[in-house]
Amino acid sequence: VFRDGEGALQVLPALVDVIPEARLNLVIYYLKQNDIQEAFDLIKDLEPAVPQEYILKATVHALIGQETGSVGSSLEMLLILLQTILKNSIFNLFYTMHFQRDSIKTAQQYFHLVGSSTSECDTIPGRHCMAACFFLRRQFEEVLVYLNSIKTYFSNDDSFNFNYAQAQAAAGYFKEAEEAFLMIRSERLRNDYVYISILAYC
Repeated sequence: VFRDGEGALQVLPALVDVIPEARLNLVIYYLKQNDIQEAFDLIKDLEPAVPQEYILKATVHALIGQETGSVGSSLEMLLILLQTILKNSIFNLFYTMHFQRDSIKTAQQYFHLVGSSTSECDTIPGRHCMAACFFLRRQFEEVLVYLNSIKTYFSNDDSFNFNYAQAQAAAGYFKEAEEAFLMIRSERLRNDYVYISILAYC
């Protein structure tokens, strides 16, 4: 979205049915504003045709799956961490009960479709998609395989380091998780419950 979304609501809504990119940019704007429901309403009927559309729709489905399942990413990550630490099946039950399976399954399928396609499998977005797919499947060793392959491109990216640290912690690599968390500069992320809780454990 141009100029970080400034003026997006004045320009993009009128263009949604005229220029395909307007819909995608408006979805991105809503995601940046943390307005997941608006993003979902705008993209739910879109039939993806190109990798960017699949990635965006997968991202929205993953987020809406967390919201409608009453489990935010912070609580989800804590449950995964607790399960890793305690090996207690009650967390599996809690996770399954509260997570919106259909949206998460759709997100997994879209991420996998892009990440495993011959045109995208060796690209940075393709590897990111495979990491996201495995993250949603809770296969964190696989997540790390893909994130490690693109890590050098994102060494100063707070969002990447936040996700990388979560995957490291969920896989039981707490020293590496701590290192990744400590690289994050964003105050919003540093005040996130996941950041505080997992870093305290590390």
